[in-house]
Amino acid sequence: MSNGFLEYLRHQEDFTWRELLGSLEKMNMLFGPRDDVYWLAMPDKRKILFISSSCEQLYGLPPATFYHDGDVWSKVSHPDDRAKAEEKWVASSNAEANTQTYRIINQRDGSVRWVLERTSLVLGQAGDIKLMSGFVTDITEEKRNGDQLRLAEQVYAAIEQAMLVTDAEFAIRFVNPAFTNITGHSAEVIGQPLQTLYAGYYDAWFYEVVKTGIEESGEWRGRVRWRRKNGSVHVRPTTVRPVHAPEGEIVFYLFLFSGPFRGTAYVEAMKDDLKLAREVQKRVLSKPLSTNGIGIAGTYIPSQELGGDMYAWYPIDQQRYGIFLMDVMGHGAAASLICMSVRSLLNGIIRKGIVPKEVFRELNRHMHQLYHENGGMTYYFTAVYVLVDVKKRTIEYASAGHPPGFLFQPDGTVAELDRGCAPIGLLPRLFIDSGRLHYEPGATLVLYSDGVIEGGAGSIRQNIGEFRDALAPYVSLDERALLAHLRRHFAQKGPLPDDFSAVVAKLR
Repeated sequence: MSNGFLEYLRHQEDFTWRELLGSLEKMNMLFGPRDDVYWLAMPDKRKILFISSSCEQLYGLPPATFYHDGDVWSKVSHPDDRAKAEEKWVASSNAEANTQTYRIINQRDGSVRWVLERTSLVLGQAGDIKLMSGFVTDITEEKRNGDQLRLAEQVYAAIEQAMLVTDAEFAIRFVNPAFTNITGHSAEVIGQPLQTLYAGYYDAWFYEVVKTGIEESGEWRGRVRWRRKNGSVHVRPTTVRPVHAPEGEIVFYLFLFSGPFRGTAYVEAMKDDLKLAREVQKRVLSKPLSTNGIGIAGTYIPSQELGGDMYAWYPIDQQRYGIFLMDVMGHGAAASLICMSVRSLLNGIIRKGIVPKEVFRELNRHMHQLYHENGGMTYYFTAVYVLVDVKKRTIEYASAGHPPGFLFQPDGTVAELDRGCAPIGLLPRLFIDSGRLHYEPGATLVLYSDGVIEGGAGSIRQNIGEFRDALAPYVSLDERALLAHLRRHFAQKGPLPDDFSAVVAKLR
C-alpha cells in the first residue's frame, strides 16, 4: 500500500475509508497473481493511491513506480495511444463508467500489449470528484485472435479459387464468393448436407473414399459432378483437405475447386498487381538520412517481381540511430508479405532505443506468433541490426545468421560484424551474442544481403573476403556514390541469383 494513500486516509474523518483500505489490501492479494490490474487515484493530483501488485506482470513495473511517478501512464503507453491513456485523467462530473482499449509497452520485455481499461469516479456530496478507480485487463490474445479471424475472413472472401467448408459430418458451413460466382449457391446452402450440391449417384461411400484418401496422403483429389443452382451440371477437379483441432481430430473439411484458365487478360492483371506490390515494397524502404554525425543510404534490386530483402533506419534521439537490414528465406509474395509485417513492427521497437538483443528477441517472438503457431510453416529470415551512438562514437550490433557487415576505419583497418545468433524465426528461443565497436570520425559502415556474395566461384567465406577487398578502395566515397558504384559493379554480372541490397553509413 502506498504511503500517499495512508497519508490521505489520516485526513479523513469517515471510518469507511479505513474499511476501504482493508478491502484494497484484500484485492491486492486477489489480483496479485493475475494479469488484471486494479488501481485507485486522485485525478486532480494525478496521483496513484493504490495499485495491485499484478501491475508488475502487465506493465513490467513494480507498484512503487506508479506511486512515485505521476506521468507513468504516459510512459508505459504505446506512442500512438498515449492520448487515449491520458483521457482517464480528464474526468467529467458524472460517475458513469468509461471503457476504452489501447496499447501499452511492457517495460521489462518490450512486448506490446492491448489492454481494456474500465474507469469510474467517486463523487463527494457536493458532486465534486474525490477519487477515480480503474480495472485493467490484458486482451492481447483476444485482440490477436480477432485480428487473425478478420484477416482470415477477408482472405477467404477475396481469394479467387472457389471453396467451401463443411464440418466433420459434411454439413456445409461456409462458401466463398468465388464459389457463388461458379455455382450460383450462396448463404442459403449453409447448414445443408453436402450431397445437396453434387449430381449423380453419391452416397455414404463417397465420404468414405474421401476419408480414406485423407488418411493415406493427407488430402483427397478427384473429379466430382457438382450441380449449379440453375440445375445444370459441371464436372470439376476437386481437392479435399482436413482441418484439425489442436487435439488432433478433424473438425472441418476444406473443398477446393480447380478453375478454368482465365486467359490473357487475367494473367496481365496479375502482372500489373505484382508490379504495384513491388512499387509498394520499394516505397517502404527508408529514404537517405544525413546529419552532422551520420549519413545513411541504401539500395535494393530484387531478383524477381517481389523479393525478401528490406532495410530501414530510425533516429532514436539526438545521438543514437538504429539501422536494420533483413533477408527472408525465399522470394515472391510470401517473402514480401513477411517483410511488410516486420517493417510495421520495427518502428515501435527501434524507436524505443532497446539494444540489439531485445530487438531480435521481439522479432523472433513476432515470427513464431504469426507464422509458426500451426507448426506447418518454416518462414524465417536473417538480419543485422546496428545501434549507432554518434556522441560516444560506438556501434552495438548483432547478426542473426546474416553475412558479416564491415566497419572500415579511416586508417584502413576493417572489422567484421560477425557476432549474433541463429536466423530469426527458426528457433523458439534465441541465444544472442552482441558486439560493440568504437569508430573514428570518417569510418564507413557497410551492411549487405547474401545476394552480394552468392554465385561466386569460391566458398562463401572467400566471397566475403573478395567483396570486402573490392570495397576497400572506394570507402572514401560518400554513401550515395559508394552505393552507385556497387549497383554498377553488380549490373555487369548479369541477372542476379538472389535479391541484392546494401546499406552504407558514413560515420562523421
